Amino acid sequence: MLIHLWNVKKGKTLRIGSISLLGESSRQKARSLRLLDLLLLLLRCLLIIIVSLLLAEPVWISTKNTDQQKGWILIEEESFPETYTRFQKEIDSLVQAGNELHLFEPDFKAVDLDHLKEAAAIRYSTKSNHAYWSLIRMLDQQIPKGSIAYIFTSNLMNRFKGERPEIVTNVIWKTYTLADSTASWIESAWFNADSINAIIAKSSPEGTKRNMVSFDPADRNSAFRVDIHDGQTKLAFRSDSEDFEKSVVIDTSTIRITVHIGNFQKDAEYLNAAIAAIKKYTGRKIELNSTQSEEIKGTENIVFWLSEKKLSENQLKKLKSGSSIFIYANGKVESINGRIVFSAHTFQKNAIILHKRIQYGALKKNNIAVWEDGFGNPILDLEMVNNIRFYQFYTRFRPEWTELVWDEDFVKILVPIIIPQSQNPGSERYDRRSVAKAIINPQLTESKFKMFQTTYKSDLKQAFWLILMLLFLCERWLSFRKNLN
Repeated sequence: MLIHLWNVKKGKTLRIGSISLLGESSRQKARSLRLLDLLLLLLRCLLIIIVSLLLAEPVWISTKNTDQQKGWILIEEESFPETYTRFQKEIDSLVQAGNELHLFEPDFKAVDLDHLKEAAAIRYSTKSNHAYWSLIRMLDQQIPKGSIAYIFTSNLMNRFKGERPEIVTNVIWKTYTLADSTASWIESAWFNADSINAIIAKSSPEGTKRNMVSFDPADRNSAFRVDIHDGQTKLAFRSDSEDFEKSVVIDTSTIRITVHIGNFQKDAEYLNAAIAAIKKYTGRKIELNSTQSEEIKGTENIVFWLSEKKLSENQLKKLKSGSSIFIYANGKVESINGRIVFSAHTFQKNAIILHKRIQYGALKKNNIAVWEDGFGNPILDLEMVNNIRFYQFYTRFRPEWTELVWDEDFVKILVPIIIPQSQNPGSERYDRRSVAKAIINPQLTESKFKMFQTTYKSDLKQAFWLILMLLFLCERWLSFRKNLN
């Protein structure tokens, strides 16, 4: 730019004898500098840029797969009819392109598409209940390196269990919602005086709702039937005639609860009131013992340890198998303007305000976040040790810490903790919740994937020297032409 402006010619002084015959000169002055010969300016700027790039020694980097194989198409055999109906065009196209068809099972057996078509249509079932993440890890070890895995499955949440894997294989995963997208089942049942109470669950892709019903076992017009099978009293839907797999044992046991008060008398009052409400609402046999004693008898189904004092090894050994213990976590207290979130698939009515909490580090590998704050940090986590459920609570049952104790959902969210979870093994089988698309494809480990790629570097010096010479010749030609004019 400076060189180009340096070449602007200056005006010349002309000497004359008299100015009397000259007209009045214009008083207008130039207020801006005009750029002349823009094309010449552009060429000179490009010359400087090309010289700078040459000094940087430019290269072109490209990658290419060194072991690119035909892909695998993976389908579950039992759900093949519905899967093929949903993705017929894609599957046929992939097969015609030479990709191999395999079953999405631990051995990944190669199969023929025509053979699967000829097989009798099989209704969807969950006999093949292998977790998808586990299958993906096995697939990553068996599929030829560099191949693409085309997976076609349903989007049932209960099949995506465990930790999302990091793999080398490139996966293209397509899912669908089952045609039979809703299911109902009896989750649990118990005797209540002269009636039977039951929790009925209804699941859909959006979530699972649970309602309690009460009926007279002598009522022949009810939707339920009571049978004695294998020495146990069971409850089932009347429509599921003679299908004992869908029945649930009617519970006659007593739930024994101990609340250790410690220094949290007010907290215990809120908790005891909630337990009394659960007993009244459900009609379950519940024995509540609220005490200052630190003794654990070993007969409790659940112990609420409302104390910051840690339990001793002797106390922990007295807990019976299958029981639960709810512990106040200890640590640094921090003020927070947040809320409590129960679960992504729990129908939570109100935002639960959270004022204080105990600081929480990273979630342990074997722990499950049951309740979280608005930032995704656990407020209540669960760890299973020797068939005992250990709940750690990172706030307190008092209004200064959280407004949970004033909310109508307080009693509801304690029910799964106090009353044993579903006694019906069909709970998972009939679960129709769907998983979010964003987390379906497993994480591709970039560093490992590069192992199957070759990097190529191309020197660009010759090309840039050629461009430089052409630009220089054009600049000289334009400059010479300008001087002639």
